[in-house]
Amino acid sequence: MEIGDMIEITRGQYKHWALYIGHGKVIQLVVPDGPSRVAFCSFSSSSGSVSCKGTITIETLQDVAAGNTYKINNYLDDEYKPRRTDVIMGDVDKMRGSTIKYDLLGHNCEHFVTFLRYGKSKSKQADDFLNNVLTGTAGLLGVLTAVAASTAAAASTLSK
Repeated sequence: MEIGDMIEITRGQYKHWALYIGHGKVIQLVVPDGPSRVAFCSFSSSSGSVSCKGTITIETLQDVAAGNTYKINNYLDDEYKPRRTDVIMGDVDKMRGSTIKYDLLGHNCEHFVTFLRYGKSKSKQADDFLNNVLTGTAGLLGVLTAVAASTAAAASTLSK
């Protein structure tokens, strides 16, 4: 494992991401679980949006993995050039302990880790989720359209 490697940790239905920074440690973006999450999120009644904050922590990979399986997954190396180790570690030093915006689909732990490695925020997991929702929505709209059309055709036949 090398400094700057992205670590993908399997946590049931989703993947958590951290970045290896050496000596068995990783940096990650986390949002508290349970009741304490409320203190890190706010709801805007005017826009209907939820805004959350995440904390950047440095912990051992073993503690972060917590018995879950993990692997190195630098999946964007063919698309983007990884930044130099000194640049990554400079950002790590600046960011450690900070609280920043957290958004499940727009700025999550995977976005954070890809930004550190490549200087670009990407999340395949969020993109896949959105694509599935859109595909599912399109599929559902197609079914509803077919049902509406067949209902209209049946009504037309009955009225004759």
